[in-house]
Order: sequence, then C-alpha cells, then structure tokens
Amino acid sequence: MLRTLSASTVETVRRAFQDPPRWDEISADAWRRRSVVLRGPGGAGKTAAAVRLLIAANVKTWYRLDSVDDLARLTELKQLGSGAGLMLDRPPDLGGLRGSLLESLEDLLYRADARLVLIAGPEDELGRGVAEYVQRIVRPNRLYTVLDAHLAHHLGEEEAERVLAAAGVAELADELLGDAACRDAARLAEVLAHEYGPDALGAHQELDLDLDRVRARMDQTGGEGPEEWFEGLSDTVLRAQAVALAVLGGLPQEEVALAATALVERFRSERGVLAPSVQQGPVPLRQDPFAQSRRLFAEQLRSRTVSSVTQGNYGWLPCTIAEYRISDYPARIIRHVWSEYRVQHDLIGWLGELIDSSSLPVRSFAGTALGLIAAESFEFIGTRIFDHWALDEDSGPLRREAIAYALKVCTRDPALRAGVHNLVNGWYLNGGWQLQAAAARAYGLCLGGADLGTAVAALTRLGTVNHIDVAIAIGDGFADLVAEDVSAHAPVVLRAIAEMVHEPRSRACGHLVFLILADGLVTEDAVAGTGQPRSRPTLLHLAAREPPGGELRRLLGYLWAEVIGGELFGEEAADVLQRWASQAESEPLLLDDLVRTLVEDVAARSHRVNLILQRHVSRWNERDCFRPLPRSAAVLGSALRSAPPGFPAQPGGSR
Repeated sequence: MLRTLSASTVETVRRAFQDPPRWDEISADAWRRRSVVLRGPGGAGKTAAAVRLLIAANVKTWYRLDSVDDLARLTELKQLGSGAGLMLDRPPDLGGLRGSLLESLEDLLYRADARLVLIAGPEDELGRGVAEYVQRIVRPNRLYTVLDAHLAHHLGEEEAERVLAAAGVAELADELLGDAACRDAARLAEVLAHEYGPDALGAHQELDLDLDRVRARMDQTGGEGPEEWFEGLSDTVLRAQAVALAVLGGLPQEEVALAATALVERFRSERGVLAPSVQQGPVPLRQDPFAQSRRLFAEQLRSRTVSSVTQGNYGWLPCTIAEYRISDYPARIIRHVWSEYRVQHDLIGWLGELIDSSSLPVRSFAGTALGLIAAESFEFIGTRIFDHWALDEDSGPLRREAIAYALKVCTRDPALRAGVHNLVNGWYLNGGWQLQAAAARAYGLCLGGADLGTAVAALTRLGTVNHIDVAIAIGDGFADLVAEDVSAHAPVVLRAIAEMVHEPRSRACGHLVFLILADGLVTEDAVAGTGQPRSRPTLLHLAAREPPGGELRRLLGYLWAEVIGGELFGEEAADVLQRWASQAESEPLLLDDLVRTLVEDVAARSHRVNLILQRHVSRWNERDCFRPLPRSAAVLGSALRSAPPGFPAQPGGSR
C-alpha cells in the first residue's frame, strides 16, 4: 500500500539535514542503480538520509510502502507520475527481500523515472543478493550540529544562536544527547523552539528557559506504553480526544476535534456527570473552549500537527493534520479502549456517526478503526454489528462501505481470512439485496486483491440482481479493484463488464457499472512547477496509452457505444461525457485523447451512436449551458461530422 510521505518531513530534511560521516561517498555510489538499501545502527538518522538521497535524485513526489510484499506487487508506477520517490522503512518482512526482486524492479523504476530507498537496521537479516545494493550509514560523531541545524530551521540562525547560548542549555544538551539518536536531537530542537517566546525573556531581556519543562517534555514516555499512558490521562475529555486522535489521526485537526466532542457528548448525562459506561471523572455541562490551546493538547496527547495538502471536495488544498508522534499508538489505543473499558456500546455508536459522515476520508478511517476492533472480536462484530449495519435503511450504502474497510483490516490476519471469506460468501448467497450489496463492496475492497478471478466472477453474477443499490455497489466494487492495480486489473474488469452488457439479464446493470467507473476513476499526474497533481479520467488515460485496435481501446469503444446507443442511462452518460470534456477543455493533449477515443473507438462503431454523440456535444455550447465548453464542442463536433460512416454494431464484438 502506497502512502504519501509527509511534506513537512521532506521540508525539514531539505533545510536541516546534516551530512553523516562518509556522506559524499555514499551519495556518489547510491544511485548506480535505481534502488539502494541504507543500513546502519539505531539513531544514525537513516530515515532522514533516505529522504535526502531522494531529494538529491530530484524526485518530485514521495511515497512510503508498508512491506516487502507491497514492493513485490508493484507492476505499474506511471499513475504516480514521473519522478516518484519510494521509501520502505524497516518493514516487518524485510527478511524476505531478495536481490532478484530489486533487480526485477530496475526496468519498472527506470521507465517511471522513479527511485527506491529501503532502510534496514543492523539486526535485520537481508536475503541473498541484497548486499550489493547496501550503503552503510554510521552515527554522527556529534549531535550538536544536528541540534543547531534543526533549531535554525525552526527559529532562524540568529534566534537559534541565542537559545543555544542561554543559561543551562549546553549542559542540558550534554545530558540529553550523550548517547541519543539523531531524532532526539531534532526533537530537542523542536522542544526548545516551542519554549522560546516572550514568556522566556527575563527582566533584563535575558533568555530564561524553563529547562525542567524541556527535560520533562523530552521524556515523553518514561518507558510506559500507550496503554499505561492512556490509563493515566486525567479526565474523560482528554481520553475522548486520545480516542478520536487514534481513529482519525492523519486527517485535518478540525475533524479530530469535532469527533472528540461528539464522543464526549455520548458520556455526558443531563446533569453533566458521566454515563454508566465510564466510572471516573465528571464531564462538565459546559467547557471553557479557551482552557487549553492546541499546543498544550498536543503535549498531553503525545501528538503533533503538521502542515499538509489534502484532497477534498474542492480539490487539493492546504490544511493542518493531527497525528500521534509514535506510529503504533493508534492501533494499540483502539484495542485497549475496546477491551479494557465498558464503552463498547458508545464506541460502536460513535463510529457509526463518523461513518455516516459526508467525508470519505473520515468514513474510511472510522471503518479501519472498526476493523481493528473486529480483529479482536470478530464473531461479536460480525453477528451483532456487520449484519445490522448492512441492513440499515437510512445509511446502508455508507455502512456497507465501512464494513468493507473493516474487513480489509481483518484479512491482514491469517487466522481471520477464512472467517472473512465465510462471512462475505454467506451474504453473497443470502438472496437479500442489502447483504448482497455488502458482499459486492467486500469483494471489491478487501477480497479481490488476493483472488481477483473469484471476486470478478461474483460481482458479474450479482449483476443479475434487479436492484439499483446492488448495481451501484457492484460499480463501486469494480472501481476498487481497478484502483488497486490499474494496469493488471482494468482489462479483467472491463471484460467482465462487457459480458454483463452482452447478457440481457445484466445489461442495465452493466451500463450503470461502466458509467460509475468512467466517472469515478481518476488518475493523478504531477504538474511540473506547481506541486499540485492534475486529475484526468483513468479510462481515458488507459485508452490514450493503447495503440489503435488494442484490447482496452476496443473494450472501451464497445462499452461507450453500448451505453450511449442503449440510452438506458442516457442523461447519466451525457453528464459523464461532459465532465470528461470539461477536464479536456483547457488541456489540448487531453482533448486530443478524448477526440481520438470518441471518434475512432466509439462513433466508428455505429452511425446512430455518432449522431447521438453529435447531439450531446452540440449542447455543450448552448446558451442555457452554465458551463460552456466551446473548444471541446468545436473540435469534437467537427471530428464527429467528418468521421467516415460507422460499421454496424456487433454485440460482443469488442471481446
């Protein structure tokens, strides 16, 4: 699974990285191939060194992988755009890495102009053939240079020098950094920067830092795990905030704050005391919203806020995300709260509220949290929650989507995979449309990756169920399968949809499923000089990469011609085409791809389809069109009118 590397991490390394010993030699030798393995002792700054190597290679986007298994499944990188940097940081299955795997990835990485850095500790056993990719990192001789650089990054050089010259700071640095890691030096710089401010100035404008508080903040855990730390939190408001951060960490801080407030409300009675599910610490009827700043909350919760860019309803926009500093806190806190406190009813109800949200990221994070709970109590969640949620009359589609996210977590545990399959297969064979819709989402989101053929066959057969919600779930399930691996899965999925369209009982479902894919699948390419990704329809992107007469172009031409000519969903097809054209209106190359696909692959199949397309295109520039598309209408309209007569449609001829 690919995850975007935090922009703040990259920027910090760019500005504050200090070369470790032998760095010039390492930098010169690292990129003899497209892959490099950084190995060194704990605390040597391997992660920062990995990012620095990627920066030196001029990568444009940064991604993390979770495991060697994820690396082995890489078959296509073009969807990430040219110049992607991939990092795999001490995965649990690193022992399975072989030199032959890295060698097999060289061509893939070269064609995508991508780079790969793997990080290994001294105790990690590396497989045969990996040694020739290894570059060894050693601990820096002194951490003061790391402290200086990071403090200057936070405060500027002049103010950093003033902090380091303050009374007691040098002694404190000696105490805390004697046998510390590079990350501890960076952390100390962050703590000192937070403590620096007007309140730190004495009567004679001398800097008077509270070094005891700095020392306390540096000792974040005191050796205790997240479970003991959670039990020591002082009140229910803090605990609710901790749970919300565990569930939604990595999302904008506003989402976390709203979720925490909603959870507190579940524990408050009319008199402002706790509900029976929790026994300690009254919850006031009203709270002072200015009692604690965000920074103080972050200190108490061992969390941080990071400036980032996330995709929302209005595109890619800057925001501030909240997350735990220690990566294993979220899962451990969720499991601990579920198993150790009498909050099961309230916790499930609260997760249900989050899943009913209009925000897809909130829903997916909440579904993942439910999956962590289900992995602990699969029988209970499966029978008491999943079945009930799948049948929900008001929020059924959202709840069924969340169930699929939850089951995806469960499939990571080998002991639960058979149970997940049995549960989903039971829904599939049930005969009730709600449970069959839940099965469709699960086949697409969590079961298809391991057994694509079975998932596609099940989704295809569900196309005979005469219910619109099942058809939509099938479309979403197929979209999930394609999004998981576009190059490998798209041909298989499009063949299956063509079969559905060819069969009378599933024809209408096939039309709708194809429109869901055409409208919902988006490929993002990095735009040079902007830092912002550019979105384009994935199916159009696939068609543009295919030579004339290629299978994908024939499949897409057949399916578009069937949907446009069949007119079962005529208005919906016109709307999707107009959205494609609106993206191409200001992009000449994309418009060329659109014209080529619709004229050569779609209109050429049938004169009637050509005429219907001309009718749709003519509306794009009419006076009552609120989003006129003059360029697309002119170019595509002219191409359609001058196209040679199409040949008679051949049912199934694309296959």
